[in-house]
Amino acid sequence: MLCIESLIPMAGYLTKEENRVHTLGSILNAGEDKSWKVRLCFAKNFAKFAEAFGRDITDNNLIQTFNLLLTDDEPEVKNAAINSLCKSLQNLSTEKICNILLPTLQSTVTDGQTSFKAGVALALCEMAPIVGKSYCISTVIPILLELLKDNSSEVRLNVASNMVKLADVVGGELISPELLAVLTSLTKDGQWRVRMAIFELLGELSIAFGLEIFQRSLEPIFMDYLTNTAASVRNMGVEKSAAIA
Repeated sequence: MLCIESLIPMAGYLTKEENRVHTLGSILNAGEDKSWKVRLCFAKNFAKFAEAFGRDITDNNLIQTFNLLLTDDEPEVKNAAINSLCKSLQNLSTEKICNILLPTLQSTVTDGQTSFKAGVALALCEMAPIVGKSYCISTVIPILLELLKDNSSEVRLNVASNMVKLADVVGGELISPELLAVLTSLTKDGQWRVRMAIFELLGELSIAFGLEIFQRSLEPIFMDYLTNTAASVRNMGVEKSAAIA
């Protein structure tokens, strides 16, 4: 494993063709190794590999192996892979994200591991500016809506805390009947931190989209903060109300 990590600085000094000859094979073998600890090392360091090798090799060689680790049988490997993904996006092409990574993430919605799905939620929100409006509407938002209904409060919280990142990409079309129905339900969530994140999301969307959309679609849901049982939620609602006005 130390040998694999030692290839990172070396790859940064070598040319693309030199890397293909001298270092790439060892890196790819690590990602497919029978030992989960070796695969874990690959997953943890993927962002560093992507930066050292550059987009061309990452897109054409590394991404396929990395993608397999997102569905690895070993939970630690999957967690490391999804955490590395957010750090790697700048070194991945939109095409590979849309055609390779998004379908894999879509298939993980029913995964039983809470921390992994929470990581998926964050990764999807971070991908939004890269994949663009069309992919957000067709693929990213439906996945996030499913994750907002997840049994785990950690997953719901991670979606609610990051979904505002889609506002600039999708615009007012983000405010769909499906999203409004889910958000309305979550204002009654049993976990106050989830309720807080939902009301904060409603406030941020209202600020982003303006008074007209707020009054038409969001105000009836947002104003429920006034009767919320958690003082922190009510206080946050007051602050957001001032910003909206």
